Amino acid sequence: MSKHDKPKPKPSYAPALQRGLHEVSHQVEAMHRAIAGKTFGALKQVPVVAQPAALIESIHDAVSAGVHAAVRLGNRGLFSLAGEAERALASDAPPGPRESGLRAAINGVFGDHLAAHGEALATPMQLFERGRHSAAVLDHLHIPQRRVCIFLHGLACDEHCWVPDADSGEPDYGAQVHADFGYTVLYLRYNSGLPIADNASAFAELLQTLCAAQPSLQEILLIGHSMGGLIARCALWQGAGSPWLARTRMLICLGSPQLGSPLERLGMVTNRLLDSFDVTAPIGAIARRRSAGIRDLHDGIGADAGQDPPEVELRFLGATIAEDSDSALGKLVGDGLVTPDSALAERPRANIARAQLGGLGHMAMLHEARVWQQVHTWIAEGFVPTA
Repeated sequence: MSKHDKPKPKPSYAPALQRGLHEVSHQVEAMHRAIAGKTFGALKQVPVVAQPAALIESIHDAVSAGVHAAVRLGNRGLFSLAGEAERALASDAPPGPRESGLRAAINGVFGDHLAAHGEALATPMQLFERGRHSAAVLDHLHIPQRRVCIFLHGLACDEHCWVPDADSGEPDYGAQVHADFGYTVLYLRYNSGLPIADNASAFAELLQTLCAAQPSLQEILLIGHSMGGLIARCALWQGAGSPWLARTRMLICLGSPQLGSPLERLGMVTNRLLDSFDVTAPIGAIARRRSAGIRDLHDGIGADAGQDPPEVELRFLGATIAEDSDSALGKLVGDGLVTPDSALAERPRANIARAQLGGLGHMAMLHEARVWQQVHTWIAEGFVPTA
């Protein structure tokens, strides 16, 4: 490392958690004041106890403010010590699956705030080779068959979500794509708390960089789960005229809420109800801090928000937790997070195929034999082996 190269800051959980707990403390204090204010307000309407109630209220407010301030001060000291310990124990080795998964979860909920504050904990967008913990160096990749398959994870996950437990007997889609079709498999890691459109733009730029670093690359296959499918599809909309789009053959979306998630819509309604009352408004303020990525799931990317390139084959797979995927219950609850109508984006368009499975939950779509069989069928259609 030259004297001009500055080492990148180590990701630290302490500052982000401290800031989050600090804000929660303020909102709890506001709710405490709202509850107490209603109580003392009622007492001050009674002539006999009005003056004593006012005095007690002033004492209560002073004591309450002091207690909450002490809590915040204690938190600052505690997390400062935690941050020092974290930095002391940090090594130059890349994070393993457990730490990476924790960072992914934090990014899913607060990732836009972390990025806005320049926190090292904010996840950068990177591609990873199978089984590697360090980001891929794009111009050093070995792509013998000139084909790559890129897997995109969903909200609050990372690339490790695609790999089943060793003794589970569940299919590993990445290993199967490589074994059956010869694709070089890459996994995208990204900050799922950022707006979907921002991640899509960054992904399009990354694909452009990949093609520039690998001029012999001939084919790109994209497989996205949940939010990952939305990001890939939105990137297709933004990639008109780009070399990477001309090399992209197919996008397969697994449980992607193309038309939005009812769970986030319920969250928006709940937020409005919380904001309607003084006592619960502080809780609503905390709920509003959820990331832009989560809020984007309210509407998904919409059926008419962009133009799907006709040269790219689109494949949408939906699921329901009900065994009968066509039942009223199946259509209502979907896979637990995404309804079939949203996952399948029911509108006729060229070059789109859809499939639906019953008895399957949202996260179970990552390692399921029936899902792999459908994915395999789609990839095999029109597949031309490399000579």
